[in-house]
Amino acid sequence: MINILKHRDENLVRLFRYFLPYRGKIVIASIFLIATALTSSATATLLGKLTDISFYQGGDWLIYALPAALIGVTAIYAVSSVLSAYLMSQVSQSVLVTLRKELFSSILHWPESQYQKNSTGIISSKFVNESALALSGAADSVSIIIRDTIQIIGLLVVLFWHDWILTLVTFIIGPGLVIVLCALSKKVKVVVRQSQETLGNMISRIQESYEAERIVKISDSYDYEDERFSKVNLRIRHLALKTNILQGLPTPLTQILTMVAVSFVVAVALVEAQNGSLTFGQFVTFLSALLLIKAPIQHLAGLNSTFASISVAAKSIFDVIDAVPESDTGTKELKEIKKGITFENVHLSYPNKQTEALKGISLEIKQGESVALVGQSGSGKTSIINLIPRFLDVSQGAIRIDNIDIRDYSLKSLRSNISLVSQDVFLFDDSIKNNLLYGLNSNSVSDDMIKNAIDAADLRDFINELPNGINTSVGEGGKLLSGGQKQRISIARAILKNAPIIIFDEATSALDSKSENKIKNAIKKLTKDKISITVAHRLSTIENSDHIYVISDGQIKEDGTHHSLLTRNGIYAKLCKMQDIS
Repeated sequence: MINILKHRDENLVRLFRYFLPYRGKIVIASIFLIATALTSSATATLLGKLTDISFYQGGDWLIYALPAALIGVTAIYAVSSVLSAYLMSQVSQSVLVTLRKELFSSILHWPESQYQKNSTGIISSKFVNESALALSGAADSVSIIIRDTIQIIGLLVVLFWHDWILTLVTFIIGPGLVIVLCALSKKVKVVVRQSQETLGNMISRIQESYEAERIVKISDSYDYEDERFSKVNLRIRHLALKTNILQGLPTPLTQILTMVAVSFVVAVALVEAQNGSLTFGQFVTFLSALLLIKAPIQHLAGLNSTFASISVAAKSIFDVIDAVPESDTGTKELKEIKKGITFENVHLSYPNKQTEALKGISLEIKQGESVALVGQSGSGKTSIINLIPRFLDVSQGAIRIDNIDIRDYSLKSLRSNISLVSQDVFLFDDSIKNNLLYGLNSNSVSDDMIKNAIDAADLRDFINELPNGINTSVGEGGKLLSGGQKQRISIARAILKNAPIIIFDEATSALDSKSENKIKNAIKKLTKDKISITVAHRLSTIENSDHIYVISDGQIKEDGTHHSLLTRNGIYAKLCKMQDIS
């Protein structure tokens, strides 16, 4: 509490703003929390009054009245506590849904550079660990602030009413308490931040080992992976213990300081009671209030380290939410391609790389033309095709479609005109049918269109053998399918999208010769009257391309048709010779 009020932590303030739409429920919960808080002062006063009556007046009815009154107050406490907890839980879960939605939406719109900076483990930790930590802590903190503040105020009223001088003595612990809590808060922030980073690393390590299980097995790297995981695991243990100690210190320290003051006050109160200045009932009320006020003070003191943890988690979440999305300033709509695609002196530099990936690429692809990009691995072929749908943006130069810079088109409009069939096919953990229809308007795709795409991609026999046919799940990332089967589903998906620009990035690399020959005809039909760009190492797949560009060291070294390039006896001819292509 000291942290948020004194330092006005921006992350905490921003996080608590998410609670404002639910202020109605918070108000109702606050009423129950106030009822809960007032039971403490009611208990102290009740004990004192009933003690005076029983000692100085007597009466058999007290045998029944005292237990009944205490049970009644406790019942009010119990019901109010449950209802307030339920309402605050509803609020925190609603805010958690909103935060996770904003997190997910932000990540989907990240530029490529952000994906390269962050591991999946770190991002998963923000969804699973940090968002839950921030929200559960925030909701509990709101409850503690309302309930325990009212409880302290109520008990202070009781204490001041009975002896205001003695009550003021208890405030001598204030300055010492503030100094201790501020020092602990700073240390907690550092340790919590380290814990969250390490937890993200552990999730990455688990995911990495899980996905690489075959490499681990074939290389007999069990001990090595165990050792790597143990280091992270022990690091988390060390930081968790350190965090628990730092977060646990405020309670005993507060208790010690509070009890010092309480002990002194009780001693003076006992003297006053013996002198007749206080009745026995007043002494019981004063003592009960003193003892009952200790717990809420400890709770509020503990909030300082809680707020430190919440602040770190909130900052981590807001860093993701506030990450700059990929640039989408274009307003033009790409409805039809009439002329083609033009690269004008295109340069590309990757972050933290000194050398350019592309150096002055200039080429023209006319409407209806098939173009192939060939070259050694790392020459820049994939960089070129990644620029067309703007997965990456040029560092210099321009790419135009129908003489308009592609940055002037909206991303949605641009990408709706592009189909991508890549070597690394990703399928969602869903049915074959839903993977085929992914990103498409399912109402505009008929069953006949799906059947034709399946036949064209040579999927019919494979699907017929499955127990649930086209509704069979492909597993996480398509792990239940072979590489060839996944590539054929990707090709069928491109057939269904029927976009005017089709990019093939080693699209048939996982197919056997028989399947490749069958799919060649499908690809030929698919690319008719469309712009097709093919990246291939298997040169037999691009012999009939209208134009072939040979890429080396980020530059176009040769270009022409298959036959014209062979006659030059240059780089392309050497590549063909290596693959026994004449």
